[in-house]
Amino acid sequence: MRAISSVLGAVILLAGPSVIPAAAATPDLVAKYDWPQFALDAAKSANDTMEATVGLANVGKLKQLFKVSLTDVPDGAPVMLSDVSTPGGVKDLVFLQGEHSHVTAFDARTGAQVWSKNLGGGGISNSSPAIDPNRQYIYVNANDGNVHKLKVGDGAEVTGNGWPQLAGPGKSSSSLTIATVDGVSYLYASNQGHGHITTINLNTGTQHVFSLACANRPDIHFGAPGQPNDCSVNGPNPWSRGPSFDSSLNRLFQMGGTNNGTTWVPGKVWRQSWVALPPDGSTAMRDGGGYPVDSYTPSNWASSVKSDQDIGSGGLLIMPAGISPKVPHLGVQPGKDSKIRLLNLADLSGKGGAGNLGGELQVFSFPQMGNMRSQGAVWTNPKDGAAWAFVTGHGGVAGFQIAVDANGNPSLSLKWTLLNSWTTSAFVANGVLYAANGGGEHTDTFKTRQVQAIDPVTGKVAWTGPIGQHHWSSPIMANGVLYMVDGNSGGFGSGTSGHLIAWSIP
Repeated sequence: MRAISSVLGAVILLAGPSVIPAAAATPDLVAKYDWPQFALDAAKSANDTMEATVGLANVGKLKQLFKVSLTDVPDGAPVMLSDVSTPGGVKDLVFLQGEHSHVTAFDARTGAQVWSKNLGGGGISNSSPAIDPNRQYIYVNANDGNVHKLKVGDGAEVTGNGWPQLAGPGKSSSSLTIATVDGVSYLYASNQGHGHITTINLNTGTQHVFSLACANRPDIHFGAPGQPNDCSVNGPNPWSRGPSFDSSLNRLFQMGGTNNGTTWVPGKVWRQSWVALPPDGSTAMRDGGGYPVDSYTPSNWASSVKSDQDIGSGGLLIMPAGISPKVPHLGVQPGKDSKIRLLNLADLSGKGGAGNLGGELQVFSFPQMGNMRSQGAVWTNPKDGAAWAFVTGHGGVAGFQIAVDANGNPSLSLKWTLLNSWTTSAFVANGVLYAANGGGEHTDTFKTRQVQAIDPVTGKVAWTGPIGQHHWSSPIMANGVLYMVDGNSGGFGSGTSGHLIAWSIP
């Protein structure tokens, strides 16, 4: 029996005892589920409500299940798919995209390599792959400027009918996102160079391109083979760990960074800005400019660009709709500038459209967290219904709630902090917050590097698992197993030495 969760985009598999691994056996049935993309779902909530094996009561019993060596280390996160038909039988698989474009599938229970594929291209990638909702294919934004479509069982590449699809040129600095709207699945790939946000319709293979650098000329991959190379603007690159899709608004949110330039020109250069795109990624043309559905640019954009303080590097946390009846669509947006912005996702500037300045509901100064460049997590406490936003950064991790005053005005309310060094992207599973500290460009200077299991209500650490040096890599969990990649990837090493580590309860 198979059921699909539309909220998390994950698949729940119900199987009899004959297919249940001994470590996870239950008297009758066990629910198995997938982790199909970075931060679990299209909203990037990183909220795993399907985990039932590990919780606060027993997380302290986690023990290392396996540790396998890697020669191409990811600078993102794994994805996981259960009950995959492979040449060696039906297996649960963990997939990694190395920073040098090797894609590898491992047995999720033993760590044995099942298949590997080298997609080529120079440079490095910070991206993570994504699994098709039909569970037959895995997509990879590789270093050759293309999104590749591989069969999950053996890694065989699908070609023809537009595949592989152009996405570059430029480094794939954000993880892939897949969202499904009215039966149509869209894949969102983000590349540097001229800030390409490529939307691929997975049903038809057609695509749209929104350029953060030359938005007045949509649907062009500037500098790619066979494409024009006359966009003179560089730098407004998508640096968030992964774009977030809000299904209640049917909008994709992605940002343009501050690098290599000083201009912000509505309709042309969306530097230091969040843009909201329609599901198909198309550009609205008017008055000679190219516009998203909506946008947010801080009023002090010029000074923050000068100091290279990307507001969007910490991603976007989409809060549950309706916390504030006055402003029902809220987003929490940490940045590299040591500030967290509370945004109205239905009207980012408060002026009813794209191309305006300011409009944030709140700017929360958070110097003790410092440079926030990792994706956080959103969680609703089932005991009291309270919605939480967990923010990670150079200082550690912190827990926030949204306070609403008597007039319905929302604001961020800090509940706790765990300030114990550079922390990468977090997630919540079955009432436990997981995050890895000791990362970043200066990971080699930290004495402690570990995956932490944290009480999300109090911030108290309940368990730690030792890991090695790591950059932006972050953990995931599926079916009672916690996975983490370490190694010298990203901004401080060659990316040729690291490990895939797994923990479970014996």
